[in-house]
Amino acid sequence: MTIKRHTVAAAAIALTAIATVTSQPAVAAEQRAAGQSAVVCPTGYLCLQPSSTSARPVLVREGTSRSFSGGLRVSEVSNRTSVAYCITSQPYNYALSPSQSAVRAHTVLSVRPGGVCLT
Repeated sequence: MTIKRHTVAAAAIALTAIATVTSQPAVAAEQRAAGQSAVVCPTGYLCLQPSSTSARPVLVREGTSRSFSGGLRVSEVSNRTSVAYCITSQPYNYALSPSQSAVRAHTVLSVRPGGVCLT
């Protein structure tokens, strides 16, 4: 009886994982059509989506800073961390709170933990 329960549980977990992975492109397409965020950003990361739709997101681990020599042109920045981030960009700097996204074209020069951004 115990073996059957483990087998059924393992099968259910596998099917859930398959359904989640295969549905993500469809969800992303629906989000794009509705004008919503389409960046898949894992928990614990700040994600920057380059403007090129074929480019992969740049991931910054929670609590770390990153600079982009010459700037990184992005269409979206998503904060899936538990801390606020200061985004230094052109034409403006801004703070991005946990669980927030900024969906707009701009050039990011650097990102660092912190809720206060100096101009």
